[in-house]
Amino acid sequence: MKLSELFENSPGKKSLISGNEAFARGIIESGVKFAANYPGTPLSEVGDYLKYFSEISEDFTFDYSLNEKVALESCIGASWAGVKSVVMFKHLGLNVAADPLHTFPYSGVNGGMLILCGGDPGILSSTNAQDNRLYSLHTKIPIIEPGTVQECKDFIKEGLRLSEVYNVPIYVHVTTRLCHSYGIVTYGEIENPMKTGFFKKEPARYINTLHKALANQKKYFEKISQITRNKKQFHLFNKVKFDQSTGNHDEIENQGIGILTSGICYSYVTQACHKLKINPPIMKLGLIFPINREEICHFASQFDIKTLLVVEELEPFIESFSKRVFCNYCDAKRDLEIHGKDFIPNTGELNTDIVMKFLSKYFHIKNKYLFEDIERKEEALEEYIPSLPIREPSFCPGCQYRPVFYTLKRVVQELMKKTGVEFIYAGDIGCYTLSEAYPYQMLDWVISMGSGIGIANGMAHIIDPDKQKLIAFIGDSTFFHTGLQPLLNAIKNNIDITVIIFNNYWTAMTGQQETIDTPKELITHFGTKSKTDKIRIDLIKFLEGLGLQNLTITGSYDINKLERIFSSNLMKKGTKVIVINEECALEKKRRFRRESEQSQERKKSQIFYQITDSCVKCNECIEYLGCPAINAVFDDELIEHGTNHQEDGQKERELKYYIDEARCVPEICPGVCKNVCKNYSIKKTIINPE
Repeated sequence: MKLSELFENSPGKKSLISGNEAFARGIIESGVKFAANYPGTPLSEVGDYLKYFSEISEDFTFDYSLNEKVALESCIGASWAGVKSVVMFKHLGLNVAADPLHTFPYSGVNGGMLILCGGDPGILSSTNAQDNRLYSLHTKIPIIEPGTVQECKDFIKEGLRLSEVYNVPIYVHVTTRLCHSYGIVTYGEIENPMKTGFFKKEPARYINTLHKALANQKKYFEKISQITRNKKQFHLFNKVKFDQSTGNHDEIENQGIGILTSGICYSYVTQACHKLKINPPIMKLGLIFPINREEICHFASQFDIKTLLVVEELEPFIESFSKRVFCNYCDAKRDLEIHGKDFIPNTGELNTDIVMKFLSKYFHIKNKYLFEDIERKEEALEEYIPSLPIREPSFCPGCQYRPVFYTLKRVVQELMKKTGVEFIYAGDIGCYTLSEAYPYQMLDWVISMGSGIGIANGMAHIIDPDKQKLIAFIGDSTFFHTGLQPLLNAIKNNIDITVIIFNNYWTAMTGQQETIDTPKELITHFGTKSKTDKIRIDLIKFLEGLGLQNLTITGSYDINKLERIFSSNLMKKGTKVIVINEECALEKKRRFRRESEQSQERKKSQIFYQITDSCVKCNECIEYLGCPAINAVFDDELIEHGTNHQEDGQKERELKYYIDEARCVPEICPGVCKNVCKNYSIKKTIINPE
């Protein structure tokens, strides 16, 4: 599907799209005027789609903000001026935005405002799996949770409507599985956003100090109570599923059992029930905070539920609420049994098999073969998975980071031999995090954005600089996100640290989104109607303006130059900053391809690198440099070794190294492998077309 089709005004059209595409469609259908984000999986693509629409629309503005706090505050400002706004980021981003998150709801919103946040219960692309639903316990922000791709679109519209009805922000909770799932979605009509906004001054409402803040808090809590008591809102987001006819399902022997669930877990529950051929009453919560206590009690009473099974990922959020409800408010169901986390794991993602095993503890299942199949599958996985090689994360072919870590490791090893000083590597969030893997293994911690330099700030005051020295890695996007402040603190105290800033011009790990220092000529534009006029902040000029005494700028592919720079700087005292100024290789390759397709000129030459027969298999290129374009295979031809082997007829295959032309990017990487080869066995060939 073309991206333009996602935003065509064609109500009633059905289209197969992802959850993230559905979120973007819902935002535009709802007449949102302003949206902002800092890219983060699993919601990075939503911002990418909205950036496209921003550049073809005169009425919608999207901004890649410096961090999540700025993104949230920008959307607050838009909402207070009376227009609809949506901010989006991953679950960890809410920690960055937590300061305004806890206060601005007291003042409420004017235009509808959503906080779209993507969780990662399986820790597939994050550093933790925190359950952001727990933020509601102290922010009191209502939470809605879509469970299907269609609801990803619909809940955006309904959430904005709910926000405007009660003048409160609404949190949309979603996890990786649904963001990347696909489903048939029916489009609605695109609502035209307001042309402009207007901010009406109300000091008592917007200035949250002393008695004003206390008064606003009381008003805000009362609004949340109104949502709790509103039966219409409850039934709008929450659904009860119960098929009165058993159909093809076997008769249920365990009567009085109900299931309470939400979000993607509802899909696991319905699939599990279908496979088990059971048909219990199921309540699917879409508005998971606040929850109407009376309606929960009504559900239990309506179906005479004696045992309630709660299916949810991570923390027992819904389960804990349910236990409080039936213990304190539902007199007729005080003896109701509630089970969930006593059997369901509170780590990792759930799946249908886990839910089936949970339900089988309470329902009589006649088809025992189902669980035999599950057990055989689990036994097979337990047997074979430990023997499978672990797929280590790796830099892209031609990546500009690879020669930096290769050279840095060599220099550090030499310095350690000469001086006995141990080097500590302060890691951060970005592509350079991959240096934790073989063959570099040059990270000692990874916690959160900007914490590499931040943690090093304190450590530098404690360690003995004659025995240990600090090297901190950070990217340009992370630097502007939350790395600037800890660097300034390091400069202020002149701590003994070498900060290596990778200036690759993009937020590369999440999909090459533009940053504040992306050269304007490199940015791909889809139109000219965007209302966001961007001025580039040149990272190097910015650092030069700080008056750093030890600031070095270099490219990444000249290994000899890198070696000289690292050798001369790492042992110096005080704060040293080295900027690796090189565009992301993956994005550069894409740009070159686009430019080549647009240009009518013939390609002047082709460059190839190949490993010759003189290779002695020292493994410098394939093991220590770790280039993924270099591979080793056994030659199909069998060669004989020695006269005795010939007489005995014994033969042995020869291991040969080769460069995969499909993965080698000579137009980007100027032959780093050739430079590291100690035996000059890698040759460069240039073919000029006639």
